[in-house]
Amino acid sequence: MRIGSLWLAAALSVVIGSSLAATATPTVEGPIAGGKQGKAFNLPEADLAKHGYVAEEFFLDGTASAYELAAGTTQGSDGRWQLRKRADTQPFRTRILVVRPIDAGKFNGTVVVHWQNVTAGYELGSVSEGNEYLRGFAWVGVSAQKVGIDGFPGPQAAGLRQWDPERYGSLKHPGDDFSFDIFAQAGRAVGPKRDAGKVDPMGKLPVKRLIAAGASQSAGRLRGYINGIHPLDHVFDGFVPYIDFARQMPFTAPAAAPTAPSPAPASLNSAAPILNRAPSIVRTDLDVPVFVVNSETETEGYVVSRQPDTDKFRFWEVPGSSHVNVQRAQLGERTDLESPNWLSYRPAYDAAIRHMHVWLTTKKAPPTAPLIELEATNPVKIKRDAKGNALGGVRLPDFAVASAEHRGAGTNKPGGYRLGFLYGFAREFTDTELHALYPDTNAFLAKYDAALADVVKKGYVLAEDAPAMRANAAKWAAKLDKT
Repeated sequence: MRIGSLWLAAALSVVIGSSLAATATPTVEGPIAGGKQGKAFNLPEADLAKHGYVAEEFFLDGTASAYELAAGTTQGSDGRWQLRKRADTQPFRTRILVVRPIDAGKFNGTVVVHWQNVTAGYELGSVSEGNEYLRGFAWVGVSAQKVGIDGFPGPQAAGLRQWDPERYGSLKHPGDDFSFDIFAQAGRAVGPKRDAGKVDPMGKLPVKRLIAAGASQSAGRLRGYINGIHPLDHVFDGFVPYIDFARQMPFTAPAAAPTAPSPAPASLNSAAPILNRAPSIVRTDLDVPVFVVNSETETEGYVVSRQPDTDKFRFWEVPGSSHVNVQRAQLGERTDLESPNWLSYRPAYDAAIRHMHVWLTTKKAPPTAPLIELEATNPVKIKRDAKGNALGGVRLPDFAVASAEHRGAGTNKPGGYRLGFLYGFAREFTDTELHALYPDTNAFLAKYDAALADVVKKGYVLAEDAPAMRANAAKWAAKLDKT
């Protein structure tokens, strides 16, 4: 009888311990001030006050779990992974950057929780002027990964601790095995069930739902979270992985992790390191919606993971755009890049964020979109028109009414930026080519206006974004009457 009692007590201990780990919530400290730099890293440059917003930084302290595949299971391409918590836990201290409305009356109830990207060796991700985030949403950037805090090992480390040792010197990350749980705990710290009685990072806003978002490498980790961890913890109400190569990220890091970033290839056709990982789709038995938005850069690598749209899944591809872009007016300033692309997928991404909010609040699904067309070749190639531009996909007006050749895959300039291939390629049309297409400014703008109206009507671009896009096009088109 005593043996049975001991077994029952041990079993209850395991169940209770597992339950507590699944709902762990960190202690919140802040708002954080001071430091050598006197501000938070990646603080938005947008005029937040003009929009009725404020940006504040908070530190999170807690104990995180790591995950592993359950015995006898594999990390297959169908995404239906079965995970379990590892026995070990580790303490962590990380940060979140919160950008939120000041007035609760201007808050739509949705928080976009963003997994900050660390591919560059420091965190990428913030809020910019014109973002959909500033139209009623709150945005929270989460320092979920070790590189964001400590940088790549070596003298050129550029993490938060190096950027401002006074402000961030106390941060501690146990390693990326624990990043998934750290991200989940950050979600709980800003979610509807958070403890708002002490330090509330959301300023008492009535949070109703959480959208998890992440770009590039972070999209890969988010895909792992969606397929493996969401079925266990159900923290987020929807997911938006974007510029996503659909490659699997490990839940347990290799024993001998690299001490520096892998060198990038000359082009995507050489297969970037991430493309060497096994592909996967988003599992099809989810209880929450997922919306993937990609540029052209990811297309040839993502194609093996294309899956049909459903009542819980949407996929948009934006031809002509690149993984990273340089604004057209700033092309000459980036001497470390080889013919970088200036076309951005961002208008479609902002529309997707709006659609996800509507999807969650009204159950109205986003519009479907055609895919980028492909040649019947092996390896697969994008089908292009006579000017070299891709066919199909969500055709933004700056691409549909072409003034340049745009490609998602670029090349690394000798001695230039190691990730230059992600900036794509652009070749401005010659004056002769332009005038053959558009005799004058009015001819160009007539076509542009029609293309812009079309994507707004179809829901691929928000009506609020159309005036700025049209103004930029008109500014450029004035050259047609001068050449």
